[in-house]
Amino acid sequence: MNYIYKIITTFVLLIASAIHSRSPQRPIDPQMPELTFKWVDSNKTHTLRNAHLEEYPWFGTFDEKQFRGFLLPENHPLTFRYNPTQSINSTVLSAQIEQLLQEIKLMKHSYTDFTIIQKKDFNRKKASGLLVVKNKHAPFIVKLFIETPESFTNPWEKGFIPIYLFYMGGGVNRHLSGFTRLVNHQYVQNQLQTDPYWAQRVDIPRKWAWLPKGCPWVDITSKNIGKKPTCNIQIPGIYAIIADAIESHPAPAYTSPQKRKFAIELCNFLHLQVDPHLANFIIEKDTNKFVIVDTEHFPTMVGFKKEITFKNHVTYYKHLLGHCANNMIFCTKRQLRTQQYTSNVEYLAPSASVVRESPPAHQHSA
Repeated sequence: MNYIYKIITTFVLLIASAIHSRSPQRPIDPQMPELTFKWVDSNKTHTLRNAHLEEYPWFGTFDEKQFRGFLLPENHPLTFRYNPTQSINSTVLSAQIEQLLQEIKLMKHSYTDFTIIQKKDFNRKKASGLLVVKNKHAPFIVKLFIETPESFTNPWEKGFIPIYLFYMGGGVNRHLSGFTRLVNHQYVQNQLQTDPYWAQRVDIPRKWAWLPKGCPWVDITSKNIGKKPTCNIQIPGIYAIIADAIESHPAPAYTSPQKRKFAIELCNFLHLQVDPHLANFIIEKDTNKFVIVDTEHFPTMVGFKKEITFKNHVTYYKHLLGHCANNMIFCTKRQLRTQQYTSNVEYLAPSASVVRESPPAHQHSA
C-alpha cells in the first residue's frame, strides 16, 4: 500500500502550490470566514481568514467538562500493561511531562525522561504542533499538543499532512482533532463489546488526558462561520494524551493482505470512526490481538459528513485522494459556503455512550 500512499502524496504536492496563488489586486471578500485568536489574559489578537474554515472543527471538538472527566488522576499508581505488579505514580509522570515542556522551550533535541517517537508535525523552533514521545522509565506514550494564537494562524508550517487535513476537514488541525481521541476511545470500547467476534480479537490501550500547571488558554472568536453571526470558545493551548505503550508481535501474525482486510472490516464495523491506515494498528505480542493505537476521530480529521464504507485500502486511498483534491482545488466559493450549513454534527461527533447497529458477527471474515 506504500506505493498508493506515495502516489497520493505526489499528486497533492503538485497541486498544493496553487493554494496561495491569490492576486494581491483581488478585493477582500467581506463574507470570508475568519477566526481571531488571543490568550485569554491578553488583548493582542491574531487572525486567520480562509474560505475552508467551518464551525464544527473549531467550536465542536472541545467540551471542557467532558475533557476534564478524562484527566489523569492525581497521586495515583498507573500499573504497567505487561507487568501489573509494577507501576509509576501519576504525580511523577506529570512532573516528567512538565520537565519535558521546559526542555521543549529550550529547543533541546533530546529529552531527559522521554524518547522521541514522532515529530514530523512539530515545529521545534516555534515549539508548536504534535510531539509523540515514549517514557524512558515506564511503558507509556505521551502525545503532546502545543499551539499558540499565532501558530493557529499558520497551518502551513508543520508539514504536508497537516495542510491536507486543514483543507479536507474544514480547517481542522491535530490540536483540535486530538480532543476527539478520548471520547472516541470510549465509543470504540463500547462498540467492540456489542460483538463477541471483535471483542475477542481487538483491544485498545488505556488513555488519559493531561493539562500542565498554569495551562495557557486560547480564546477563539469566529466571523462568517456556520449559522451563527459569531462563536466563541476557550481551549487549552497545551495538553497531552497519555496511553499504554503497545509491544508488537516479534513475528508477523498476519500476512499483509490479511492485516489490510482485517483493518478495513474492523473500521467498517466501527462506522469508520477510526482511520483504516495500517499504521494505526499493532498486532500485540503474546495475545496476537489487533490493537487500535490511534483513536483520533476519522470523520473529524478528513471532513466526512456522512457515513461511508470501503471494500479495501485501494478504494480508501482513492476516495481520500478525490476528497482532498476536490476540497483543495475544485471546490467553488458557493460550494464552500454551502458546507458552512451542511455539517452532520451527529455523525461528526458521536457520543461516547452511543452504540450503533453493526453487521452481525457471522458476516465477518475469520
